[in-house]
Amino acid sequence: MGMDLLDILMDPDMGGAAFVYERVTETVSAKGRAETSSALVSAAGNIQPAPGKERELLPEGDRAKESILIFTPAELSAGGGSIQADLVHYRGGKYRVATAEAWREHAGFTKAVAVLEVQP
Repeated sequence: MGMDLLDILMDPDMGGAAFVYERVTETVSAKGRAETSSALVSAAGNIQPAPGKERELLPEGDRAKESILIFTPAELSAGGGSIQADLVHYRGGKYRVATAEAWREHAGFTKAVAVLEVQP
């Protein structure tokens, strides 16, 4: 009997955790004004401190910030178009998704690095 990848990632001893992320979307009202709306989304995945090699890929201003590495089936976004970077609510802090990509080795998962924006 084998465990599937999500079972392994969700093992609390291995960094598995439930979390919430905030998706902020910008739209233009009928009056031509920019408006934002946000939604909180429940998710689960594996969250670890981001290793040095992941932090090196961040923009220079984010490299010194506390950051986390997330593997999740949720489609986290670093922003683009009408979507702002997702905010991951984790252990009392808010982390802005700085990078997000499809995790090549495992279709259906996202690999993201998020930096601390609001202290716990």
